[in-house]
Amino acid sequence: MSWHLGDGGLNREVGELLEKVYPLQNPENCRKKFVKRRRRNMLFAAVVFLLLAAAFWVGADDGRAGIMEGKIERPESGIRQVDLVASCGGYEKKIRWELSARRRSLREAVELLMHVGELLPERIRGRNESLGRVTENLTLVEALPEYNIDISWKSSDREVLGGDGSVHNKELTAKRTVVLTARLCYGEFAEEFQYGITVLPYPYTEEELLEKRLYEELRSCEEKTEGEDFLLLPETVAGEEIIWSREKQNMTGILLLLGVAAVLVAYQREASVLRKKKKEREEELFVDYPEFLSRFILLLGAGMTVRGAWERMLSDYKKSARRRYVYEEMQRTMAQLEVGMPELRAYEQFGSRCALLSYLRFATILTQNLKKGSSGIAQLLRMEAQEAFSERKNQARRKGEEAGTKLLLPMGGMLIIVFVLILVPAFASFSL
Repeated sequence: MSWHLGDGGLNREVGELLEKVYPLQNPENCRKKFVKRRRRNMLFAAVVFLLLAAAFWVGADDGRAGIMEGKIERPESGIRQVDLVASCGGYEKKIRWELSARRRSLREAVELLMHVGELLPERIRGRNESLGRVTENLTLVEALPEYNIDISWKSSDREVLGGDGSVHNKELTAKRTVVLTARLCYGEFAEEFQYGITVLPYPYTEEELLEKRLYEELRSCEEKTEGEDFLLLPETVAGEEIIWSREKQNMTGILLLLGVAAVLVAYQREASVLRKKKKEREEELFVDYPEFLSRFILLLGAGMTVRGAWERMLSDYKKSARRRYVYEEMQRTMAQLEVGMPELRAYEQFGSRCALLSYLRFATILTQNLKKGSSGIAQLLRMEAQEAFSERKNQARRKGEEAGTKLLLPMGGMLIIVFVLILVPAFASFSL
C-alpha cells in the first residue's frame, strides 16, 4: 500500500494512519473518502461561520440604529443590562446600564396583579394534587421577577400551615381548612388574594401508623411509671398483642470486615516475610563471599582444578551441620554438571542465581579461564579476594553507623526520663 504526497493535501503521516486504521481496504478509496470528508467538514465550518457573522452583523446594525435614534427598547418585564458607548468631545466612555421594564398604568397594574393572582394557585401547590387536598409543603414564592412583583404570605392557622408553606399535619385526625393570604406588590400598587387551603391528615402507611401508635403507647407508659424504678411496656396496641425483645446487634458485617482485614494482613505478612528472607539471603551471600573465595583460592593453590575445588568445598560443607546459601547454590551447580551441563554455562547460572556483583565477577573469572585457558586465574582471584575483604570492611563500618543512628531514639527517651526524675522532685520542693 503506497501513499503519495500532495494528493489532495494528503501527507505521509495521514497516509500511515489510514493504512493502520483501514488495513484491509483499498488505499485509493480510503484516500478519496478522507479527502471528501475533509472538504465536507471545511465547507460546513465555513457556512456556519458565515451565518454567525451575518447574524452578528445584523444585530450590530440594529443596535446602532436604535442608539442613533436615541431610543433603546425596554424589556417586557424585569431588568435588562445594556452596554453603551458614549462619544463626546473626542472622548469615548463605556457605560453599563440596568434598563427596567416600562412602568404600567393603574389599569394595567391591576390587570397584571389579577392575572398573577389567578396563576398563583398552580405555582404554589408544589407536589400536591390541588389546594383542596394538601398533604405536603407548599411552594410559597416571595417574588416573581418576570412580572416585577413581590409577594408576602400570611396564614390563618400557623399550627397547621406556616407562613413559609410548611405543612404540619402529622398530628391531624381530620382535614382542616386554612385561609392563606397573598399580598402582591407591583411598585406602589398592591392587591391581596385569599386562597382556601384544605390540609388533610398525613397519609401514614400501615408501618408508619404502627410506629406512631407504639411511640404514643410508650409515651403514655412513661408518664404512668415515671415515679417507678422501671418502665412497664404496653402489652397491646390497637388491639394487637406486642412481643417485646431487645435488638440484637448484627455483627456479621463487622466480622466479615475483620476477616477480610485478617486475610489481607496475612497475605501482606507472607509477602513481607519473603522480602525479609530475600534481604537476609543477600546479606548472607555478601558476608560469606570473602571466606568462600579464600577457600577456593587455597584449594586451587594446592593443585586442584576448578571442578575439583568445587567438589572438595561441597564435601566439607556436607560434613558440617550449618546451612549457607552460597553452598546450596554450589550444590545446584554440581547437580547441573552431573547431568551433563557444560561447566561454562553452569558457572554463569551460578553467578546469575546469586545475583550479587561479587559472585558475577567470580563467575566471569571462571568462564574466562575455561574459554581462554588462562593460567593466571589464581592471581585474578587473589585480586578479587582483596576487593571482597575491602567491601566487607566498608559494610561493617556502615552497619556500625546505622546502629548508632538507631540508638538515638531510645537514648533520647532515656534522656527525657532522666530530666523528669530530676526536675519533678525539684519543682515539688520549690512548691513546699
